[in-house]
Amino acid sequence: MVKKFNTLCLLSLLGGTAVAQDEVHPFISDKFSVQMGVFMPSKNLELSVDGTVAGISQGFDWEAATGFEDDDEVFMLEGKWRFGEKWSFRAQYYETNKSSRAVLEEDVYWRNSIILAGSSVTAGTEFSLVRAFFGRSFDNRANVDTGIGLGLHWLEIGAFINPDVNTIGDLSAANVSGPLPNIGAWYYYSPSPKWFLGGRLDWLDAKIDKYDGGITNVSAGVNYQLFKNVGIGVKYQLFRLNVNIDEDKWNGSVKLDYEGPFIYLSGNW
Repeated sequence: MVKKFNTLCLLSLLGGTAVAQDEVHPFISDKFSVQMGVFMPSKNLELSVDGTVAGISQGFDWEAATGFEDDDEVFMLEGKWRFGEKWSFRAQYYETNKSSRAVLEEDVYWRNSIILAGSSVTAGTEFSLVRAFFGRSFDNRANVDTGIGLGLHWLEIGAFINPDVNTIGDLSAANVSGPLPNIGAWYYYSPSPKWFLGGRLDWLDAKIDKYDGGITNVSAGVNYQLFKNVGIGVKYQLFRLNVNIDEDKWNGSVKLDYEGPFIYLSGNW
């Protein structure tokens, strides 16, 4: 009788564990998930472009100099594919292109020219990011997913300033593109089948090809499952780049921050 009772208890525990594994948010349990929405960051851009005039190298704050608004609205897409019990692939994409007429609020050193404060200019920036990340999970709990991995960010950055009057010197657009690898980690937690909490961090500080500096990509947020395959969520997103660039089309530096909320609809299957 005691032996039968112990067997029943063991089966009951195993059954409870199986149910617990099923009753978690689909971001943890499903094979595919995708997030599509609007990223609304505040932007801060400081750069120098071959900024040597009379032996002086000087960068400038883009928003402060041009008077551009530092807020933006960007379409952003993220996705995850679990292709094994412990392995996953994650991807992220967004881009923004912005141009406008402005009156410079401070002197701008651009290549071998100085564009004086008060000059009327047409100016613009462009930025795109593609993130690819392979990771391995290490937590065996049904409602927790935590792990580490390696990733790659492909960046394209560009900027131009064209004064209304002729200026002596080189005012050609500055642009650069290329990969930056990184290491990363994440922690996801599902308190119930409807709710998901989690965050991740990508980071690297090194000299790689044309870049010498650091990259940080952070997000943290919450998702609520509305229906079987559809949810809604919000997360805080920060992308930070601080590098010196050694490239024919851009020999200088860039400090770039995109920081703000990402509001999205999610799908899973």
